[in-house]
Amino acid sequence: MENVCHTLAGFALARAGLRNTTPLATTALVVGANLPDVDLAWSSFRSVLVYYHEHRGWTHSLVGFAVLALSWWIVLLVIDRRLPARRFADRAKPFPLLVAATIGEGSHLLMDAANSYGIRPFFPWSERWVYGDLWVIVDPWLWLFLGGAVYLSGPGGRRRDLIWLLGAATAACIVLFSPIVPAACRIAWAAGLLTTLVVCRGAARHPGDGSRSARAGLGLVVVYGALCAVSHHAALGRVGRMDADRRREIQPEVAALPRPADPLHWEGIIADASSLRHGTIAALPLVDGSAAPMATLPRRLDNPAAVLLLTSCAGEVIREFFRFPFATLEEDPDGGRVVVVRDARYTRRGRGFAVYAALLDKNGAPIVDRTECP
Repeated sequence: MENVCHTLAGFALARAGLRNTTPLATTALVVGANLPDVDLAWSSFRSVLVYYHEHRGWTHSLVGFAVLALSWWIVLLVIDRRLPARRFADRAKPFPLLVAATIGEGSHLLMDAANSYGIRPFFPWSERWVYGDLWVIVDPWLWLFLGGAVYLSGPGGRRRDLIWLLGAATAACIVLFSPIVPAACRIAWAAGLLTTLVVCRGAARHPGDGSRSARAGLGLVVVYGALCAVSHHAALGRVGRMDADRRREIQPEVAALPRPADPLHWEGIIADASSLRHGTIAALPLVDGSAAPMATLPRRLDNPAAVLLLTSCAGEVIREFFRFPFATLEEDPDGGRVVVVRDARYTRRGRGFAVYAALLDKNGAPIVDRTECP
């Protein structure tokens, strides 16, 4: 997930009651909810291959979870002891503070594991990715549930209301004007936003401690996650049955990938050694509508240029990170030809995310800059 969502989750957990367990609990939760993404400090600035290799590596593993939680807890204890004018009674309680740091970081790993990017929980012993496939990296429904919970559970004030109104307007522009969000989902999300604003306006007349609102928002996230899980299971079963009539020696890989803001429709993928079939599929036949037949993409991973690329240092990263790779040979705008490998999770044409292109030399071999490799 992106860090707005992680931050909202940290605040919601704090205001649900955990902030009352010890001083610095809110800090432990909010920073902890973002801490695994510290790997962006060394994965984002060298090359895209380094990013694919390093991001969501050890900091998103079980080992990293333990190391970061303990490290953050120790830092908080040092900060607490060094704060000036702190009475002994106001000092943080070590065990509740450790619990808060652990829950904050755990919320990050759970949310990341639930999306289609995935995590590597057993790193460094295993590079295998685990994908929940329940929601995309940017999920506007989570913004709505968690944002409403944090707003309702916080103190009032005109400045705060203005900041939140600007945030809601920004989120609305992103969702309502994004072409990748289905029209029906835009309407449903807009209705949810209006409902949240009405609830917030009504709650402002009856202020309370806010913990009930925070717990309600977290409860909605759990219900939404359960809905996505049930819907995903049904869609995955439908995708699998679409290929059941084909007799194969090696069973294809089947997936139902989430679509933006749409928990009832999924991107079905059936991948074998030679081709990728993909298309939108509903969790239930009742909501299929006018579903188009699945399209087919040749994988061409046995093309000589693709084979050479996949055996290079760049290819090691591609094979590690790309979940559904397929290759094409294309004309380069500056002349010559390029071999392009895309991950069908994210990009099927053009040069979007999870795409690697290498110019071919006169012998048809890909030219890979080794300084870009991890």
